[in-house]
Amino acid sequence: MGWRILLWVLAGFTVACCWVLVGMVIPRGVNFGIWPITAVTAPASAICRLIHAPIKWWEFVAMNGAVYGVVGLGAEPLLRIPRHGTPLPRP
Repeated sequence: MGWRILLWVLAGFTVACCWVLVGMVIPRGVNFGIWPITAVTAPASAICRLIHAPIKWWEFVAMNGAVYGVVGLGAEPLLRIPRHGTPLPRP
């Protein structure tokens, strides 16, 4: 299960890196309507807007990886798939 949590963290890291690159390409005053999508896919951006604190890009990437890791910790027990030959628990 530890490897799967690491994959969640790496997914969050990758998503945040993509948003950092998008943020570097788009000029500051331009709004394409993608920021709500950013708040969903990168929860660290929503957290930063709530606390009104500017952060550096590497802090954003690390925070998003941590948030994805916490989400993965909560989601992994729900996503457990029984292995072949393992009987399903009876209700």
